[in-house]
Amino acid sequence: MINSLRDYIQVMQENDRVLEIKDPVSREDIPELIEKLSDSKKVLLFEQIEGYSFKLVANCVPSLDVFKILLDGASNPGEAFLERTKKSYEKVPVNRGHHHTVDVKNKDLLDLLPILKHYQGDSAPFITTSIISSIDPDSGFIGRGVHRMEYRGKNLLGVTLLNPPLGDIYRKYRERHENMPLTISIGVDPLLFIAMALKSPWGADKINAAGGLRGKGIEVAPSFDSLIDVPAESEIFLEGYVNPDEGMQDGPLGEISGYYLTLKETPTVVVQRLTYKDSPIYQALLPTSPEADLYLVFVSSAHIEDNARKLFPFISKITFIRKTFGSSIIVNVGSTEKHKVRSLIMFLLSFPMIKKAVIVDDDVNPEDLRDVEWAVITRSSASEDMIIMNGLQGQPIDPQAEGGNGVTKVGINATVQGKTIKERAIVVKGDSEKIRRIVNLTEG
Repeated sequence: MINSLRDYIQVMQENDRVLEIKDPVSREDIPELIEKLSDSKKVLLFEQIEGYSFKLVANCVPSLDVFKILLDGASNPGEAFLERTKKSYEKVPVNRGHHHTVDVKNKDLLDLLPILKHYQGDSAPFITTSIISSIDPDSGFIGRGVHRMEYRGKNLLGVTLLNPPLGDIYRKYRERHENMPLTISIGVDPLLFIAMALKSPWGADKINAAGGLRGKGIEVAPSFDSLIDVPAESEIFLEGYVNPDEGMQDGPLGEISGYYLTLKETPTVVVQRLTYKDSPIYQALLPTSPEADLYLVFVSSAHIEDNARKLFPFISKITFIRKTFGSSIIVNVGSTEKHKVRSLIMFLLSFPMIKKAVIVDDDVNPEDLRDVEWAVITRSSASEDMIIMNGLQGQPIDPQAEGGNGVTKVGINATVQGKTIKERAIVVKGDSEKIRRIVNLTEG
């Protein structure tokens, strides 16, 4: 059972899925190292960071098969994930364990934490794995979410509070001209991290939903300086408050789309206390890394596949194209009617995250984009098989979605369904065992 980031790292080490970087590295070198080492398909553990007592872990989700491990060996992790999202377990209050705690009112956070500046044009270092918890002033409900945080010097951080529930809680404090207390948690296992990013009904604690994913209640510990409880397993906690009267421009920050995103104004957090475990591990996430893409793809594909297969049983396989933050999808289909393929395209484009949908036959390999392109070129007619739709809802992280006018989406029917198309040329099959042996030798 994985109950913490440390448990997860240990399990991944046992599966030879951790790349341990033992040589001392500087904080400034880590983003490029993450970019260059992420293709190893291993968790990256930096053991020594010059000037810091913290280790750093990145690329925590190096490939989609990791979700099988996180979901107890489920053969279909997407299906298991959806089933578990329907469940909920009450959080389990526990006492604080042994932690180190530091008053940081007169200190510089950058001297204490290896917060990364990820891209050349970033305005500052950013925390990209912060789980923020705060308390609703009316009901006492604890709202939580994953929000980026900008280093603003000394003990100050900028925070984006655009989405519910924290956006709604913040507005209440701002209207009352009161400081909003919050606790920031850093360093949890990927399953808990995903749960904190999912949408939930108002008044529902995401910790309980995380319990549903894990299959048991999540332990929570009290903050030192407020009534906010937080995931007890976290490596690092920052406690403080949001000053509603101290806003400033946030960013630019290089985002998952591969472009910089700047927010006109976000509030400032005054951090008062830093608490951490023995031998603490700082969790980093490079926004344009495969890890960020995999988080989005896993959650979105689980929901889309579940709905799509119910309506369109002729679907054989759904594939998301890497590095498109879940926006480009290829769907293999079996024999069906042409108008049903068009209906499938319209259905897929109705999802905010899907911007391009290509439908291909089962003889096309969706992992080979050259094969997909061959199908598009030879099996689709621009006048009949390509659908272009303007002004549709897109993802907020899509740079073309800025301005609020929606995005343009495209669907392509690259199948032979209902069309007069010549038979595909297939290479003659030989002795499979001999061919496999020769191929293995040449690749070996």
